[in-house]
Amino acid sequence: MPELRTAFAGVSTVLVTDGTSSVLADGFFSRPSLLKMATRVAPDRGRIDDALHRLGVTKLDAVLVAHSHVDHVLDAPVVAQATGATLAGSSSTRKVQEGYGLAAEPFEELVPGRPVEFGAFTVTPVDALHSAGDRVPGEITEPVRLPARAKAFKTGRCYSFHLAHAAGKVLVHASANFVPGALAGYRADVVYLGIGAVGKQTERWREEYWRETVGAVRPKRVRLIHWDVFWRPLSKPLKRLPKMFDDLGETMATFERLAEADGVDLARPELWKAE
Repeated sequence: MPELRTAFAGVSTVLVTDGTSSVLADGFFSRPSLLKMATRVAPDRGRIDDALHRLGVTKLDAVLVAHSHVDHVLDAPVVAQATGATLAGSSSTRKVQEGYGLAAEPFEELVPGRPVEFGAFTVTPVDALHSAGDRVPGEITEPVRLPARAKAFKTGRCYSFHLAHAAGKVLVHASANFVPGALAGYRADVVYLGIGAVGKQTERWREEYWRETVGAVRPKRVRLIHWDVFWRPLSKPLKRLPKMFDDLGETMATFERLAEADGVDLARPELWKAE
């Protein structure tokens, strides 16, 4: 039986592969500067190609978009086209793909609870919520033309992704929030858990978030994602978000305690490193 490998590439970009079949969550590699975020943004093909090379990716079965904010969807249609993948996400993600002039490329609109086969993976999208303080809520109803303002990339529908494979199960939960009971009945060996702005929540909320995600699926390992400065290029070491946006120390204190109690291997994943 083939072995499953995962790799983290910043924010909530996670590769899951058995060496033949591969799926990628988000695929956000361009990481425009704050100045560009304040004006207009577009995918950077050089950065995309470099990141795919670092991940060892030439072909993907699917690119799964957790929601349609700029730090999730900006590069996804380009990555999907470059790797022969099906782009999968919400109707808002489809409007981004159309606006890029890629309407003829394959697309799968995801429905929570309805499994979709991508290569050797069965991907089940799970209903999810964006973290508190969504600055660009709503649906994208018109094609997004490039270069575009960051605020054009509205949230759209929000998903977690349950990836089932003969060799194991992985949950990618990008947004630090939860729909009560949404993950009941699912199991995963590994969870990639979004923690953006979790440090600004109360201890009680963090405990509930852990129960509704990690507690629900009972993994052996949890890898924390969406904690890094997403406007810093991947050619530089990752940096945690400034305290005005989040308090990683508070999050780690809570989750290390909960992970120890549950017997879970908890860590922030190393950039590019396969596990």
